[in-house]
Amino acid sequence: MKEKTTETPKVKTPKQIRESSKLTTSKLAQKLGLKTNELNRKFVQMGYLEKKGKNFDLTKKGKLAGGVWKSNGTRGYILWEEKTVLFADEEN
Repeated sequence: MKEKTTETPKVKTPKQIRESSKLTTSKLAQKLGLKTNELNRKFVQMGYLEKKGKNFDLTKKGKLAGGVWKSNGTRGYILWEEKTVLFADEEN
């Protein structure tokens, strides 16, 4: 008979909790019913992102809107706060 082991639940730090409530651009686009490239274009028009070659850079305005640039070591991505949904939905 195998003995059950109970693992203690992992406790998230306040930073992890804040970041887990954020969405990637693709998840945010999905929530808005858009394709990722459509939302990226919209964010460029709104001044949240700048297109640089094949990539997008987060602007100061984008940071103020809740955007945060992250890297997983090989690629970079942007996380958006839930409230960004409201900003993106209200513009244009």
